[in-house]
Amino acid sequence: MPSACLNPRIDGQCHISPSRLLDAPSLSQMTLFHGGFTGPCPQQVIPGLPSRQRTQTGCTNRWRLDRAFSGDLLGQAQVQRAVSLTHRTTRSAGTLRTRDVTSSWDPPLILNDMPQTTGLSSGVHSSPEHSFYLLSQEVTQNAKPDAVLECLGSIWELHGQFLSRSETLAELYTNCKKQRNILLQSRAGSRQTATSSGWRGSAGHWGRMLIEDGGMGTSRGSFRRPILLQLPIRDPSINKEALSFALRTLYRPAECPERWDGSLLSVAIMLGLSQLYQRCLNEMMVNITSLMVCDFHRVACKHKQTTLQSACARWLELFLVTELSHQIGLRDLPFDLLLKTLRCPRVFAVNEYDLLRTVLNWTYLQLNTTEQTPPSHNAVNSFFCSSVGMFLEQPVGQMYLPLFQALRLHGITERNHVKEIQKINVFPPSWLLLTFSSHYYSIHSGGDMHMTDFSKHSIRFGMIVEELQHYTRAIGLYGFYFLFKASRVGQSDAFDFFLERLRHWDPALTESCRTTQPFSVRTERCVRYQVRVQSCVRGEWQEKCSGVVSQVFGLSKRCCRSQVFTVDGLSTPLFVTFALAFPSS
Repeated sequence: MPSACLNPRIDGQCHISPSRLLDAPSLSQMTLFHGGFTGPCPQQVIPGLPSRQRTQTGCTNRWRLDRAFSGDLLGQAQVQRAVSLTHRTTRSAGTLRTRDVTSSWDPPLILNDMPQTTGLSSGVHSSPEHSFYLLSQEVTQNAKPDAVLECLGSIWELHGQFLSRSETLAELYTNCKKQRNILLQSRAGSRQTATSSGWRGSAGHWGRMLIEDGGMGTSRGSFRRPILLQLPIRDPSINKEALSFALRTLYRPAECPERWDGSLLSVAIMLGLSQLYQRCLNEMMVNITSLMVCDFHRVACKHKQTTLQSACARWLELFLVTELSHQIGLRDLPFDLLLKTLRCPRVFAVNEYDLLRTVLNWTYLQLNTTEQTPPSHNAVNSFFCSSVGMFLEQPVGQMYLPLFQALRLHGITERNHVKEIQKINVFPPSWLLLTFSSHYYSIHSGGDMHMTDFSKHSIRFGMIVEELQHYTRAIGLYGFYFLFKASRVGQSDAFDFFLERLRHWDPALTESCRTTQPFSVRTERCVRYQVRVQSCVRGEWQEKCSGVVSQVFGLSKRCCRSQVFTVDGLSTPLFVTFALAFPSS
Protein backbone atom coordinates (compact mmCIF):
# COMPACT_ATOMS: atom_id res chain seq x y z
CA MET A 1 0.00 0.00 0.00
CA PRO A 2 1.54 3.38 -0.90
CA SER A 3 2.27 5.81 1.87
CA ALA A 4 0.23 8.95 2.52
CA CYS A 5 3.07 11.29 1.55
CA LEU A 6 6.12 11.10 -0.72
CA ASN A 7 8.52 12.75 1.76
CA PRO A 8 7.50 11.57 5.22
CA ARG A 9 9.30 12.94 8.25
CA ILE A 10 9.93 11.34 11.58
CA ASP A 11 7.30 13.51 13.32
CA GLY A 12 4.61 12.25 10.96
CA GLN A 13 4.15 15.55 9.13
CA CYS A 14 4.42 15.92 5.36
CA HIS A 15 7.37 18.14 4.32
CA ILE A 16 6.68 19.87 0.99
CA SER A 17 8.93 22.42 -0.63
CA PRO A 18 7.45 25.74 -1.86
CA SER A 19 8.05 24.79 -5.48
CA ARG A 20 6.15 21.53 -5.02
CA LEU A 21 3.33 23.48 -3.29
CA LEU A 22 2.93 25.80 -6.27
CA ASP A 23 2.81 22.81 -8.58
CA ALA A 24 -0.16 21.28 -6.71
CA PRO A 25 -2.74 20.41 -9.37
CA SER A 26 -5.96 21.40 -7.57
CA LEU A 27 -7.67 21.89 -4.24
CA SER A 28 -9.34 18.54 -4.63
CA GLN A 29 -6.01 16.89 -3.80
CA MET A 30 -5.66 18.56 -0.38
CA THR A 31 -4.93 15.98 2.30
CA LEU A 32 -6.69 16.01 5.70
CA PHE A 33 -4.68 15.06 8.80
CA HIS A 34 -5.74 15.03 12.42
CA GLY A 35 -3.82 18.20 13.05
CA GLY A 36 -5.49 20.11 10.24
CA PHE A 37 -4.33 20.78 6.67
CA THR A 38 -0.58 20.37 6.25
CA GLY A 39 -0.42 21.07 2.55
CA PRO A 40 -1.25 19.53 -0.78
CA CYS A 41 0.13 16.10 -1.41
CA PRO A 42 1.75 15.86 -4.88
CA GLN A 43 0.20 13.56 -7.38
CA GLN A 44 1.68 10.06 -7.54
CA VAL A 45 2.01 8.55 -10.98
CA ILE A 46 1.82 4.82 -11.57
CA PRO A 47 3.70 3.65 -14.65
CA GLY A 48 1.40 2.72 -17.46
CA LEU A 49 -1.12 4.28 -19.75
CA PRO A 50 -2.31 7.83 -18.96
CA SER A 51 -5.85 6.58 -18.45
CA ARG A 52 -4.58 4.32 -15.64
CA GLN A 53 -3.08 7.14 -13.61
CA ARG A 54 -4.76 7.55 -10.24
CA THR A 55 -4.80 10.28 -7.60
CA GLN A 56 -4.59 9.84 -3.86
CA THR A 57 -7.66 11.08 -1.97
CA GLY A 58 -8.23 11.65 1.72
CA CYS A 59 -6.17 10.63 4.73
CA THR A 60 -6.65 6.84 4.49
CA ASN A 61 -4.40 6.11 1.47
CA ARG A 62 -7.38 5.71 -0.85
CA TRP A 63 -7.02 6.10 -4.60
CA ARG A 64 -9.37 7.36 -7.27
CA LEU A 65 -9.22 7.80 -11.01
CA ASP A 66 -8.71 11.24 -12.52
CA ARG A 67 -12.05 11.04 -14.30
CA ALA A 68 -15.14 10.39 -12.21
CA PHE A 69 -16.93 7.14 -13.08
CA SER A 70 -20.72 7.55 -13.17
CA GLY A 71 -21.29 4.02 -11.90
CA ASP A 72 -19.03 4.39 -8.86
CA LEU A 73 -21.85 4.90 -6.34
CA LEU A 74 -19.66 4.09 -3.34
CA GLY A 75 -17.03 6.60 -4.40
CA GLN A 76 -19.66 9.31 -4.97
CA ALA A 77 -21.11 8.68 -1.52
CA GLN A 78 -17.66 8.97 0.06
CA VAL A 79 -16.98 12.25 -1.77
CA GLN A 80 -20.36 13.64 -0.72
CA ARG A 81 -19.65 12.63 2.85
CA ALA A 82 -16.34 14.46 2.72
CA VAL A 83 -18.09 17.59 1.44
CA SER A 84 -20.64 17.46 4.24
CA LEU A 85 -17.94 17.12 6.88
CA THR A 86 -17.91 20.88 7.45
CA HIS A 87 -21.66 20.87 8.11
CA ARG A 88 -21.66 18.25 10.85
CA THR A 89 -22.66 19.47 14.28
CA THR A 90 -22.27 17.96 17.71
CA ARG A 91 -23.92 18.69 21.03
CA SER A 92 -21.62 19.85 23.79
CA ALA A 93 -22.78 21.04 27.23
CA GLY A 94 -26.37 21.35 26.04
CA THR A 95 -25.53 23.60 23.06
CA LEU A 96 -24.60 23.09 19.43
CA ARG A 97 -20.95 23.31 18.45
CA THR A 98 -19.43 23.24 14.97
CA ARG A 99 -16.35 21.14 14.26
CA ASP A 100 -13.68 23.26 12.59
CA VAL A 101 -11.78 21.19 10.07
CA THR A 102 -9.72 23.97 8.47
CA SER A 103 -6.82 25.95 9.76
CA SER A 104 -6.60 29.72 9.79
CA TRP A 105 -4.73 29.93 6.53
CA ASP A 106 -6.13 26.98 4.61
CA PRO A 107 -8.89 27.46 2.05
CA PRO A 108 -12.10 25.46 2.50
CA LEU A 109 -12.13 21.91 1.18
CA ILE A 110 -13.78 21.95 -2.25
CA LEU A 111 -13.78 19.06 -4.66
CA ASN A 112 -13.49 20.25 -8.23
CA ASP A 113 -15.47 17.38 -9.67
CA MET A 114 -18.41 17.84 -7.26
CA PRO A 115 -20.91 20.72 -7.14
CA GLN A 116 -19.85 23.45 -4.77
CA THR A 117 -21.99 23.96 -1.69
CA THR A 118 -22.16 26.99 0.53
CA GLY A 119 -24.22 27.57 3.65
CA LEU A 120 -27.01 25.05 3.57
CA SER A 121 -25.78 22.33 1.27
CA SER A 122 -28.27 21.24 -1.33
CA GLY A 123 -27.01 17.70 -1.01
CA VAL A 124 -27.32 17.60 2.80
CA HIS A 125 -30.64 17.74 4.57
CA SER A 126 -30.72 20.72 6.93
CA SER A 127 -32.96 20.66 9.98
CA PRO A 128 -34.66 23.82 11.26
CA GLU A 129 -32.27 23.93 14.23
CA HIS A 130 -29.27 23.62 11.92
CA SER A 131 -30.52 26.38 9.61
CA PHE A 132 -30.92 28.76 12.53
CA TYR A 133 -27.55 27.81 14.01
CA LEU A 134 -25.63 28.43 10.80
CA LEU A 135 -27.27 31.83 10.23
CA SER A 136 -26.78 32.99 13.81
CA GLN A 137 -23.12 31.95 13.79
CA GLU A 138 -22.59 33.73 10.48
CA VAL A 139 -24.12 36.97 11.72
CA THR A 140 -22.45 36.94 15.15
CA GLN A 141 -19.14 35.62 13.82
CA ASN A 142 -19.23 32.56 16.11
CA ALA A 143 -19.86 34.58 19.25
CA LYS A 144 -20.82 32.71 22.42
CA PRO A 145 -24.56 32.74 23.20
CA ASP A 146 -26.05 34.69 26.08
CA ALA A 147 -29.10 32.46 26.41
CA VAL A 148 -30.27 29.03 25.37
CA LEU A 149 -33.95 28.72 24.48
CA GLU A 150 -35.59 25.36 25.14
CA CYS A 151 -38.68 25.14 22.94
CA LEU A 152 -40.49 22.43 20.94
CA GLY A 153 -38.05 19.80 22.17
CA SER A 154 -34.99 21.60 20.76
CA ILE A 155 -32.45 24.12 21.94
CA TRP A 156 -31.72 27.44 20.25
CA GLU A 157 -28.65 29.55 21.03
CA LEU A 158 -29.54 33.23 21.32
CA HIS A 159 -27.51 36.39 21.72
CA GLY A 160 -28.58 39.30 23.86
CA GLN A 161 -28.34 42.03 21.26
CA PHE A 162 -30.68 40.12 18.93
CA LEU A 163 -33.18 38.49 21.28
CA SER A 164 -34.08 41.94 22.56
CA ARG A 165 -35.98 42.45 19.29
CA SER A 166 -38.58 39.98 20.56
CA GLU A 167 -40.84 41.32 23.30
CA THR A 168 -41.56 37.85 24.68
CA LEU A 169 -37.95 36.67 24.66
CA ALA A 170 -36.63 39.96 26.03
CA GLU A 171 -39.07 39.83 28.96
CA LEU A 172 -38.28 36.18 29.61
CA TYR A 173 -34.54 36.84 29.46
CA THR A 174 -34.79 39.80 31.82
CA ASN A 175 -36.80 37.85 34.38
CA CYS A 176 -34.46 34.86 34.25
CA LYS A 177 -31.44 37.12 34.57
CA LYS A 178 -32.91 38.76 37.66
CA GLN A 179 -33.62 35.37 39.19
CA ARG A 180 -30.06 34.26 38.47
CA ASN A 181 -28.58 37.36 40.10
CA ILE A 182 -30.70 36.83 43.19
CA LEU A 183 -29.68 33.17 43.32
CA LEU A 184 -25.99 33.98 42.88
CA GLN A 185 -26.13 36.60 45.61
CA SER A 186 -27.79 34.22 48.01
CA ARG A 187 -25.30 31.50 47.10
CA ALA A 188 -22.37 33.86 47.65
CA GLY A 189 -23.74 34.78 51.06
CA SER A 190 -24.22 31.16 52.06
CA ARG A 191 -20.73 30.30 50.81
CA GLN A 192 -19.22 33.15 52.82
CA THR A 193 -21.10 32.00 55.93
CA ALA A 194 -19.94 28.44 55.42
CA THR A 195 -16.32 29.57 54.98
CA SER A 196 -16.35 31.71 58.10
CA SER A 197 -17.79 28.81 60.10
CA GLY A 198 -15.11 26.47 58.76
CA TRP A 199 -17.47 24.20 56.74
CA ARG A 200 -16.46 23.73 53.11
CA GLY A 201 -19.27 21.48 51.94
CA SER A 202 -18.94 18.71 49.44
CA ALA A 203 -18.47 18.76 45.68
CA GLY A 204 -21.66 16.76 45.28
CA HIS A 205 -23.62 19.43 47.17
CA TRP A 206 -22.51 22.27 44.88
CA GLY A 207 -22.95 20.07 41.81
CA ARG A 208 -26.55 19.52 42.75
CA MET A 209 -27.04 23.28 43.18
CA LEU A 210 -25.69 23.95 39.69
CA ILE A 211 -28.18 21.50 38.28
CA GLU A 212 -31.06 22.90 40.30
CA ASP A 213 -30.44 26.50 39.19
CA GLY A 214 -31.38 25.65 35.60
CA GLY A 215 -27.95 26.36 34.11
CA MET A 216 -27.78 29.87 35.54
CA GLY A 217 -24.58 29.46 37.52
CA THR A 218 -20.99 30.15 36.55
CA SER A 219 -18.55 27.86 34.82
CA ARG A 220 -14.84 27.61 35.44
CA GLY A 221 -13.07 30.92 35.48
CA SER A 222 -15.03 34.16 35.30
CA PHE A 223 -17.23 33.28 32.32
CA ARG A 224 -20.94 32.86 33.01
CA ARG A 225 -22.88 30.07 31.43
CA PRO A 226 -25.78 31.01 29.08
CA ILE A 227 -29.14 31.57 30.72
CA LEU A 228 -31.61 28.77 30.13
CA LEU A 229 -34.97 30.04 28.81
CA GLN A 230 -37.96 27.70 28.71
CA LEU A 231 -40.88 28.68 26.47
CA PRO A 232 -43.78 26.20 26.33
CA ILE A 233 -45.91 26.34 23.18
CA ARG A 234 -49.45 25.00 23.26
CA ASP A 235 -50.48 26.14 19.79
CA PRO A 236 -50.46 23.02 17.56
CA SER A 237 -50.08 25.14 14.41
CA ILE A 238 -46.59 26.32 15.41
CA ASN A 239 -43.88 23.93 14.25
CA LYS A 240 -40.08 23.96 14.31
CA GLU A 241 -39.86 25.35 10.77
CA ALA A 242 -41.92 28.41 11.72
CA LEU A 243 -40.02 28.92 14.97
CA SER A 244 -36.68 28.59 13.19
CA PHE A 245 -37.66 31.20 10.62
CA ALA A 246 -38.94 33.61 13.30
CA LEU A 247 -35.68 33.31 15.24
CA ARG A 248 -33.66 33.79 12.07
CA THR A 249 -35.45 37.10 11.45
CA LEU A 250 -33.98 38.32 14.76
CA TYR A 251 -30.55 38.11 13.16
CA ARG A 252 -31.51 38.89 9.58
CA PRO A 253 -34.86 40.73 9.26
CA ALA A 254 -34.92 40.35 5.46
CA GLU A 255 -34.95 36.55 5.68
CA CYS A 256 -37.67 34.94 3.50
CA PRO A 257 -39.41 31.60 4.14
CA GLU A 258 -40.22 28.95 1.55
CA ARG A 259 -43.87 29.99 1.78
CA TRP A 260 -45.98 32.27 3.95
CA ASP A 261 -48.50 30.34 6.02
CA GLY A 262 -50.58 30.73 9.15
CA SER A 263 -47.95 29.23 11.46
CA LEU A 264 -45.62 32.18 10.79
CA LEU A 265 -48.27 34.67 11.86
CA SER A 266 -48.96 32.64 15.01
CA VAL A 267 -45.30 32.46 16.02
CA ALA A 268 -44.83 36.17 15.30
CA ILE A 269 -47.68 36.99 17.69
CA MET A 270 -46.38 34.56 20.32
CA LEU A 271 -42.83 35.99 20.25
CA GLY A 272 -43.99 39.60 20.03
CA LEU A 273 -42.24 40.31 16.73
CA SER A 274 -44.15 43.34 15.50
CA GLN A 275 -42.09 43.76 12.32
CA LEU A 276 -42.49 40.10 11.32
CA TYR A 277 -46.18 40.24 12.25
CA GLN A 278 -46.89 43.13 9.90
CA ARG A 279 -44.75 41.57 7.21
CA CYS A 280 -46.69 38.30 7.50
CA LEU A 281 -49.99 40.12 7.17
CA ASN A 282 -48.86 41.99 4.06
CA GLU A 283 -47.46 38.88 2.40
CA MET A 284 -50.50 36.76 3.23
CA MET A 285 -52.86 39.40 1.87
CA VAL A 286 -51.25 39.27 -1.57
CA ASN A 287 -50.46 35.53 -1.64
CA ILE A 288 -53.89 34.01 -1.07
CA THR A 289 -54.24 30.84 -3.14
CA SER A 290 -56.49 27.81 -3.22
CA LEU A 291 -53.92 25.94 -1.10
CA MET A 292 -53.64 28.60 1.61
CA VAL A 293 -56.99 30.42 1.78
CA CYS A 294 -58.53 28.10 4.39
CA ASP A 295 -55.41 28.19 6.57
CA PHE A 296 -55.18 31.99 6.31
CA HIS A 297 -58.83 32.42 7.24
CA ARG A 298 -58.52 30.08 10.23
CA VAL A 299 -55.51 31.97 11.59
CA ALA A 300 -57.20 35.33 10.94
CA CYS A 301 -60.28 34.25 12.90
CA LYS A 302 -58.11 32.89 15.72
CA HIS A 303 -56.18 36.14 16.13
CA LYS A 304 -59.12 38.40 15.17
CA GLN A 305 -57.48 39.87 12.10
CA THR A 306 -60.51 41.30 10.32
CA THR A 307 -58.47 42.64 7.41
CA LEU A 308 -57.14 39.20 6.51
CA GLN A 309 -60.58 37.67 7.05
CA SER A 310 -62.10 40.10 4.57
CA ALA A 311 -59.34 39.42 2.04
CA CYS A 312 -59.95 35.65 2.24
CA ALA A 313 -63.72 36.09 1.91
CA ARG A 314 -63.21 38.39 -1.08
CA TRP A 315 -60.92 35.85 -2.73
CA LEU A 316 -63.52 33.12 -2.26
CA GLU A 317 -66.19 35.21 -3.96
CA LEU A 318 -64.15 35.07 -7.15
CA PHE A 319 -62.29 31.75 -7.00
CA LEU A 320 -64.49 29.41 -4.99
CA VAL A 321 -65.98 27.85 -8.13
CA THR A 322 -63.16 28.41 -10.61
CA GLU A 323 -60.27 27.12 -8.44
CA LEU A 324 -61.05 25.83 -4.95
CA SER A 325 -63.93 23.56 -6.01
CA HIS A 326 -61.44 21.38 -7.91
CA GLN A 327 -58.95 21.06 -5.02
CA ILE A 328 -58.83 18.69 -2.07
CA GLY A 329 -58.44 21.78 0.11
CA LEU A 330 -62.17 22.41 -0.38
CA ARG A 331 -62.68 20.06 2.58
CA ASP A 332 -61.07 22.58 4.96
CA LEU A 333 -63.48 25.37 4.04
CA PRO A 334 -65.67 26.13 7.09
CA PHE A 335 -69.42 25.71 6.78
CA ASP A 336 -70.23 29.28 7.79
CA LEU A 337 -67.76 30.76 5.32
CA LEU A 338 -69.10 28.62 2.47
CA LEU A 339 -72.67 29.62 3.27
CA LYS A 340 -71.70 33.30 3.44
CA THR A 341 -69.98 33.06 0.05
CA LEU A 342 -72.98 31.36 -1.59
CA ARG A 343 -75.32 34.06 -0.34
CA CYS A 344 -73.06 36.89 -1.49
CA PRO A 345 -74.37 38.55 -4.69
CA ARG A 346 -70.79 39.06 -5.92
CA VAL A 347 -69.92 35.34 -6.03
CA PHE A 348 -68.66 34.44 -9.49
CA ALA A 349 -69.68 31.35 -11.44
CA VAL A 350 -70.07 30.52 -15.10
CA ASN A 351 -73.62 29.38 -14.37
CA GLU A 352 -75.81 28.31 -11.47
CA TYR A 353 -75.05 24.65 -12.08
CA ASP A 354 -71.38 25.15 -11.16
CA LEU A 355 -72.41 26.42 -7.73
CA LEU A 356 -74.45 23.25 -7.23
CA ARG A 357 -71.46 21.09 -8.17
CA THR A 358 -69.29 23.00 -5.66
CA VAL A 359 -71.74 22.32 -2.82
CA LEU A 360 -72.02 18.65 -3.79
CA ASN A 361 -68.22 18.27 -3.85
CA TRP A 362 -67.85 19.96 -0.47
CA THR A 363 -70.56 17.78 1.09
CA TYR A 364 -68.96 14.66 -0.37
CA LEU A 365 -65.57 15.55 1.15
CA GLN A 366 -67.15 16.16 4.56
CA LEU A 367 -68.73 12.71 4.54
CA ASN A 368 -65.66 10.93 3.09
CA THR A 369 -62.78 12.12 5.24
CA THR A 370 -60.37 9.46 3.97
CA GLU A 371 -60.34 10.84 0.42
CA GLN A 372 -56.91 12.22 -0.47
CA THR A 373 -57.64 13.41 -4.03
CA PRO A 374 -60.34 15.69 -5.47
CA PRO A 375 -63.46 13.63 -6.23
CA SER A 376 -64.51 13.09 -9.81
CA HIS A 377 -67.92 14.03 -11.18
CA ASN A 378 -69.00 10.40 -11.47
CA ALA A 379 -67.78 9.52 -7.98
CA VAL A 380 -69.89 12.26 -6.40
CA ASN A 381 -72.98 11.33 -8.42
CA SER A 382 -72.59 7.64 -7.58
CA PHE A 383 -72.26 8.43 -3.89
CA PHE A 384 -75.50 10.40 -3.74
CA CYS A 385 -77.34 8.01 -6.07
CA SER A 386 -76.55 5.14 -3.71
CA SER A 387 -78.22 6.96 -0.82
CA VAL A 388 -81.37 5.31 0.51
CA GLY A 389 -84.00 8.01 0.37
CA MET A 390 -83.41 11.69 -0.28
CA PHE A 391 -80.21 12.97 1.28
CA LEU A 392 -81.63 16.26 2.60
CA GLU A 393 -84.50 14.41 4.30
CA GLN A 394 -82.17 12.18 6.30
CA PRO A 395 -80.70 13.19 9.69
CA VAL A 396 -77.17 13.33 8.28
CA GLY A 397 -78.27 15.74 5.57
CA GLN A 398 -80.26 18.16 7.74
CA MET A 399 -77.18 20.12 8.74
CA TYR A 400 -76.34 20.80 5.08
CA LEU A 401 -79.81 22.09 4.26
CA PRO A 402 -78.91 25.84 4.38
CA LEU A 403 -76.25 25.34 1.71
CA PHE A 404 -78.69 23.89 -0.82
CA GLN A 405 -81.31 26.50 0.07
CA ALA A 406 -78.81 29.22 -0.91
CA LEU A 407 -78.66 27.85 -4.48
CA ARG A 408 -80.83 29.11 -7.33
CA LEU A 409 -82.13 25.83 -8.71
CA HIS A 410 -84.57 27.65 -11.02
CA GLY A 411 -81.51 28.97 -12.90
CA ILE A 412 -80.42 25.45 -13.92
CA THR A 413 -82.20 25.06 -17.25
CA GLU A 414 -79.91 22.88 -19.39
CA ARG A 415 -81.52 19.54 -20.23
CA ASN A 416 -78.58 17.40 -19.08
CA HIS A 417 -78.28 19.32 -15.83
CA VAL A 418 -81.99 19.02 -15.09
CA LYS A 419 -81.85 15.25 -15.65
CA GLU A 420 -78.88 15.00 -13.30
CA ILE A 421 -80.71 16.89 -10.55
CA GLN A 422 -83.60 14.49 -10.91
CA LYS A 423 -81.34 11.42 -10.86
CA ILE A 424 -79.24 12.06 -7.76
CA ASN A 425 -81.06 11.41 -4.47
CA VAL A 426 -80.40 14.77 -2.90
CA PHE A 427 -83.44 17.04 -3.18
CA PRO A 428 -86.83 16.24 -1.69
CA PRO A 429 -89.68 15.72 -4.19
CA SER A 430 -91.27 18.99 -3.10
CA TRP A 431 -88.17 20.91 -4.17
CA LEU A 432 -88.04 19.21 -7.56
CA LEU A 433 -91.75 19.79 -8.11
CA LEU A 434 -91.41 23.50 -7.37
CA THR A 435 -88.36 23.86 -9.65
CA PHE A 436 -89.85 21.98 -12.59
CA SER A 437 -93.18 23.78 -12.22
CA SER A 438 -91.34 27.10 -12.39
CA HIS A 439 -89.62 26.00 -15.61
CA TYR A 440 -92.91 24.85 -17.13
CA TYR A 441 -94.70 28.07 -16.22
CA SER A 442 -91.94 30.31 -17.64
CA ILE A 443 -91.74 28.43 -20.95
CA HIS A 444 -95.50 28.41 -21.54
CA SER A 445 -96.06 32.00 -20.44
CA GLY A 446 -93.57 33.68 -22.75
CA GLY A 447 -90.67 33.65 -20.29
CA ASP A 448 -92.41 35.29 -17.33
CA MET A 449 -90.70 34.47 -14.03
CA HIS A 450 -91.93 34.54 -10.43
CA MET A 451 -89.67 37.32 -9.19
CA THR A 452 -89.93 39.44 -6.05
CA ASP A 453 -86.26 40.27 -5.42
CA PHE A 454 -83.89 40.71 -8.36
CA SER A 455 -80.77 40.12 -6.24
CA LYS A 456 -82.06 36.69 -5.17
CA HIS A 457 -84.12 35.48 -8.15
CA SER A 458 -82.10 36.65 -11.16
CA ILE A 459 -80.13 34.05 -13.10
CA ARG A 460 -76.39 34.66 -13.38
CA PHE A 461 -74.04 33.95 -16.27
CA GLY A 462 -70.30 34.57 -15.95
CA MET A 463 -67.38 35.02 -18.31
CA ILE A 464 -63.68 35.63 -17.70
CA VAL A 465 -62.09 38.27 -19.93
CA GLU A 466 -58.33 38.02 -20.41
CA GLU A 467 -55.98 39.44 -23.05
CA LEU A 468 -58.13 39.17 -26.19
CA GLN A 469 -59.82 42.22 -27.67
CA HIS A 470 -63.32 40.70 -27.86
CA TYR A 471 -65.18 38.10 -25.81
CA THR A 472 -68.63 36.75 -26.52
CA ARG A 473 -70.91 34.17 -24.98
CA ALA A 474 -74.32 32.98 -26.24
CA ILE A 475 -76.95 31.70 -23.79
CA GLY A 476 -80.56 30.59 -23.95
CA LEU A 477 -83.20 31.15 -21.28
CA TYR A 478 -86.85 30.04 -21.51
CA GLY A 479 -86.91 30.22 -25.32
CA PHE A 480 -85.02 33.55 -25.62
CA TYR A 481 -81.40 33.77 -26.75
CA PHE A 482 -78.84 36.46 -26.00
CA LEU A 483 -75.23 37.21 -26.86
CA PHE A 484 -73.03 38.74 -24.17
CA LYS A 485 -70.16 40.88 -25.45
CA ALA A 486 -67.07 42.39 -23.82
CA SER A 487 -64.57 44.31 -25.93
CA ARG A 488 -61.58 46.50 -25.23
CA VAL A 489 -61.79 50.13 -26.35
CA GLY A 490 -58.77 50.47 -28.65
CA GLN A 491 -55.52 49.95 -26.73
CA SER A 492 -56.74 51.60 -23.55
CA ASP A 493 -57.70 50.02 -20.23
CA ALA A 494 -61.42 50.65 -20.87
CA PHE A 495 -63.92 47.94 -21.83
CA ASP A 496 -67.46 47.98 -23.27
CA PHE A 497 -70.08 45.50 -22.05
CA PHE A 498 -73.52 44.91 -23.54
CA LEU A 499 -75.95 42.13 -24.50
CA GLU A 500 -77.82 41.51 -27.72
CA ARG A 501 -80.88 39.41 -28.46
CA LEU A 502 -80.48 36.64 -31.08
CA ARG A 503 -82.91 34.72 -33.21
CA HIS A 504 -83.19 31.03 -32.42
CA TRP A 505 -81.46 30.09 -35.68
CA ASP A 506 -78.53 32.53 -35.32
CA PRO A 507 -75.14 30.99 -36.26
CA ALA A 508 -73.68 32.27 -32.98
CA LEU A 509 -75.67 29.58 -31.15
CA THR A 510 -74.38 26.04 -30.90
CA GLU A 511 -75.90 23.26 -32.98
CA SER A 512 -77.42 21.53 -29.95
CA CYS A 513 -78.96 24.80 -28.78
CA ARG A 514 -80.58 25.45 -32.15
CA THR A 515 -81.99 21.94 -32.52
CA THR A 516 -82.92 20.81 -28.98
CA GLN A 517 -83.81 23.94 -27.02
CA PRO A 518 -87.28 25.55 -27.16
CA PHE A 519 -87.73 28.99 -28.68
CA SER A 520 -90.33 31.68 -28.18
CA VAL A 521 -92.26 33.30 -31.00
CA ARG A 522 -92.68 36.56 -29.08
CA THR A 523 -91.14 39.46 -30.94
CA GLU A 524 -90.58 41.55 -27.82
CA ARG A 525 -89.44 40.62 -24.34
CA CYS A 526 -89.01 42.90 -21.33
CA VAL A 527 -85.75 42.06 -19.62
CA ARG A 528 -84.23 43.25 -16.36
CA TYR A 529 -80.49 42.84 -16.40
CA GLN A 530 -77.38 43.88 -14.53
CA VAL A 531 -73.68 43.84 -15.52
CA ARG A 532 -71.10 43.38 -12.76
CA VAL A 533 -67.36 43.71 -13.49
CA GLN A 534 -64.70 42.75 -10.95
CA SER A 535 -61.02 43.48 -11.50
CA CYS A 536 -57.82 43.66 -9.47
CA VAL A 537 -56.50 47.23 -9.62
CA ARG A 538 -53.26 48.07 -7.78
CA GLY A 539 -53.50 44.91 -5.68
CA GLU A 540 -57.13 45.38 -4.60
CA TRP A 541 -60.24 43.80 -6.07
CA GLN A 542 -62.69 46.46 -7.23
CA GLU A 543 -66.24 46.13 -8.44
CA LYS A 544 -68.14 48.12 -11.07
CA CYS A 545 -71.85 47.57 -11.46
CA SER A 546 -74.31 48.95 -13.99
CA GLY A 547 -77.24 48.65 -11.64
CA VAL A 548 -80.53 46.99 -12.56
CA VAL A 549 -81.71 48.13 -16.00
CA SER A 550 -85.09 47.36 -17.58
CA GLN A 551 -85.33 47.27 -21.37
CA VAL A 552 -87.59 45.76 -24.02
CA PHE A 553 -85.64 43.65 -26.52
CA GLY A 554 -86.95 43.04 -30.03
CA LEU A 555 -85.63 41.19 -33.03
CA SER A 556 -84.86 44.18 -35.25
CA LYS A 557 -81.43 45.81 -35.23
CA ARG A 558 -82.87 48.97 -33.76
CA CYS A 559 -84.05 47.36 -30.52
CA CYS A 560 -82.11 44.11 -30.14
CA ARG A 561 -79.07 45.61 -28.35
CA SER A 562 -78.79 46.90 -24.80
CA GLN A 563 -77.15 50.04 -23.60
CA VAL A 564 -73.34 49.96 -23.60
CA PHE A 565 -71.79 49.83 -20.16
CA THR A 566 -68.25 51.29 -20.36
CA VAL A 567 -65.74 50.88 -17.55
CA ASP A 568 -62.22 52.29 -17.60
CA GLY A 569 -59.19 51.72 -15.38
CA LEU A 570 -59.44 47.93 -15.58
CA SER A 571 -56.73 45.29 -15.69
CA THR A 572 -57.18 41.73 -16.87
CA PRO A 573 -58.40 39.22 -15.94
CA LEU A 574 -61.93 40.55 -15.61
CA PHE A 575 -64.71 38.58 -13.93
CA VAL A 576 -67.90 39.66 -15.67
CA THR A 577 -71.36 38.55 -14.52
CA PHE A 578 -74.57 39.16 -16.46
CA ALA A 579 -77.69 38.69 -14.33
CA LEU A 580 -81.03 38.33 -16.15
CA ALA A 581 -84.67 38.17 -15.08
CA PHE A 582 -87.92 38.25 -17.07
CA PRO A 583 -90.61 40.16 -15.19
CA SER A 584 -94.27 39.33 -15.73
CA SER A 585 -95.76 41.05 -18.76
